[in-house]
Amino acid sequence: MRRHGIMLSFLVVVLVATPWLAYAQDDPMVLVFYREGCNDCERVDRVLQELHTTYASLTIRYIEEGGPDGDLMWALSANYGIFPSKFPVIFVGNEAIVGVGLDKELRLRAAIEGCMRFGCESPLVRVIGPQIPWRAYIVAGLIAVLLLLIFIDYAI
Repeated sequence: MRRHGIMLSFLVVVLVATPWLAYAQDDPMVLVFYREGCNDCERVDRVLQELHTTYASLTIRYIEEGGPDGDLMWALSANYGIFPSKFPVIFVGNEAIVGVGLDKELRLRAAIEGCMRFGCESPLVRVIGPQIPWRAYIVAGLIAVLLLLIFIDYAI
């Protein structure tokens, strides 16, 4: 009977942990800084939506210039070595793209395709640093403890 309780606990932890593990990796791959009413921003948004349709796992975060995270654009700009003179300002992997145009659209597509094929860090890592996935460690620890309990139960 004790064995069934341990197995049931293990199953519950795994079912609860699965969404947490996915959430632990929620840093966006693409950061888009925009200004309300910006026609160029809308043009780039259409390209990003098309790419999101192609790559379902593409994570995009939109940040309004005057919003609470607007200062993040300046920290990233300094880190990427650019001066954001117009909108949109887009950060993808090692690329920083300012404004619109065919050349910028091609750079955006190439950067996203490169990230999807070979992987890339979120631009946030450059200013915030790598995040410690505490949730993943806690869930993995719980699973390890439950497996240990199951092993001990079978050994007895």
